[in-house]
Amino acid sequence: MRREGTTVVVPHRSATDSLRRLLVALEGFRVLVVDDSDDGIPFDVPRVRLGGGSGFAKAANAGLGATRTPHALLLNDDALPLDDCLDRLLAHGGLCGPVLVGPRGVESTGIRVRGWGRVVQRTDLPAADREVDALSGACLHLPASARFDERFPHGGEDVELCRRLGGARLVAGARCWHEGGATLPRTGEEATRKAIVGQVLLFPPGWRTAVVTALHVGQVVREGGPVGRLRGIARGLVDARRLREAAAPG
Repeated sequence: MRREGTTVVVPHRSATDSLRRLLVALEGFRVLVVDDSDDGIPFDVPRVRLGGGSGFAKAANAGLGATRTPHALLLNDDALPLDDCLDRLLAHGGLCGPVLVGPRGVESTGIRVRGWGRVVQRTDLPAADREVDALSGACLHLPASARFDERFPHGGEDVELCRRLGGARLVAGARCWHEGGATLPRTGEEATRKAIVGQVLLFPPGWRTAVVTALHVGQVVREGGPVGRLRGIARGLVDARRLREAAAPG
């Protein structure tokens, strides 16, 4: 019964092989793929077609808007639920998500947001479910009526949504594999630009922007570049300012 009331929404950009694997794992679930690839998915699956490269927030919103069930379960195309992960999330209901694991081990057990400008991925494994500030959109159960802020280009939109809805709950017994970086390489200039835009928009304008900038510069230095990531930071700051100005009254 819980499966009948939930649509699994999969935004798809380019990870076609991962999408095929995921669809096999989703047998028995109502599935809707948001096809945001350039050339279209080369196989038959229920879908909403976008023009290509619309971004995660717009693609997720298109899928949520097309669902006919009260609940949705958002899944990245490079994610793979393990064991009974999805049924655990459906049983819990509300805004919730699993422990994310990936090539480097535990990727996320929730997101902590510091009011002074820092966003931290938690990686400690809890013994029981717990409330968190936010969860990753890579695998997220939510009301189908929810919508992401489309100003966020790629990153931070899941944090903004969870905070706006009053926080989320980590389901400690659920596990989901997440490859990560399938749509956008995590250490490239463009990924850095979009991450800066997302994190700047999460906080009020002012001194927190300087904190976000300093944290990102420090991360680039620790990871040894490349230099293009510094250009990404500068471009992201300009883009975030423009987005704020465009949204300002008058």
